Amino acid sequence: MDLSSIGVVDNHCHALDADQSSGGVAAWRTRFTESPHETMQTTQVADTAFYRRLMRSLASYLGLPPESEEQAILDAREQLSTEQLASGMYSDANIAGVVVDTGYPPPDRALARATFDSAVGTPRVDLLRLELLFQDLIATHGRYDDVVDDLDSRLSDVRAAGFAGFKSIAGYRTGLSIDRWQRTDVDDAFVSARADVAAKGSVRLGYKPLLDSLLHVCLARAAEQQLPVQFHIGYGDPDVDLRKASPLELRNIFEDPAYRAVPIVLLHGCWPYFREGAYLAAVYENAYLDLSYGIPFMSLAELTSMTRAAFGAAPFGKLMYSSDGTRVPELHWMGAHTGRRAIGRVLDELVSDGDLSVDQAFAAADQVLAGNAWRLYGLPGTRP
Repeated sequence: MDLSSIGVVDNHCHALDADQSSGGVAAWRTRFTESPHETMQTTQVADTAFYRRLMRSLASYLGLPPESEEQAILDAREQLSTEQLASGMYSDANIAGVVVDTGYPPPDRALARATFDSAVGTPRVDLLRLELLFQDLIATHGRYDDVVDDLDSRLSDVRAAGFAGFKSIAGYRTGLSIDRWQRTDVDDAFVSARADVAAKGSVRLGYKPLLDSLLHVCLARAAEQQLPVQFHIGYGDPDVDLRKASPLELRNIFEDPAYRAVPIVLLHGCWPYFREGAYLAAVYENAYLDLSYGIPFMSLAELTSMTRAAFGAAPFGKLMYSSDGTRVPELHWMGAHTGRRAIGRVLDELVSDGDLSVDQAFAAADQVLAGNAWRLYGLPGTRP
């Protein structure tokens, strides 16, 4: 099924690096693996299906033969400015809107928002990365109650502050079982976090009673303002304990009546827990499943498996396309092309199996690629 006419809304992505120079083949390769190991980053990543597909696609985009050497591809890429790369790739991929997690890359490395907006001309909304805010507040205040008061004040009107929702990386830190804790446990955790601040000048928030309690403050605000909250699930940096990063760990949140008004967006298709993610989107009215096609760094066949599970179980109104593209526009660009291919393949199967008519399949594609995200995050203007 040809879905190229549908302009995608990337419901989960990041800013681009202002400096788009490759740094050479070895440095370029490091952008396409989550591994911390040097051999994997600079050598073995080149033998992955994802990287081979990326470089073949990039060569063709730049007008080179698909089998061109990496250095020749990068040399051609270096002839384009950051703005030219972003503008050209967004246009080629027909990207019609973006939802940006502002927590990464760091602001001093990221392309300025005004420059990005001018280059791509795409409607955009931003998400607030919660753990970074928590860490700043803990470094600022010496009392836990002062942290909570400041947090509550800052979140009194999130949309007016320039954000369309929240993003949490609790899955990277202490796991996705967000519990309620006794005040003594929270106070002890806060003392430990403040000791980190005294010793290092900052804190990396890995204290579960403290992180969970601050997340509950934010979830309460999200419920009041009906804000979507994204949770990192599954595949990611090696500091994720994958045993604690299953979406099923969020049961406490989904079962809490206080949070029924909070759209919970499960990121990365929950890979490798994509069937569990599809189940949650099929059972809980406020569970949404993000289907990410730029990251994880997977073959088209594996991404199609994820898509097949999602479309096979969940309502189409609960699924949303993304790339998780970050730093380089190639991830946003190839994610859009790959997403359309995978979704088109699966919809072809559903039509062939008699589950859907052709018109119903195209309507489902329109929902998943753009309509659901446009509505959920309230992108500005009228959808093209």
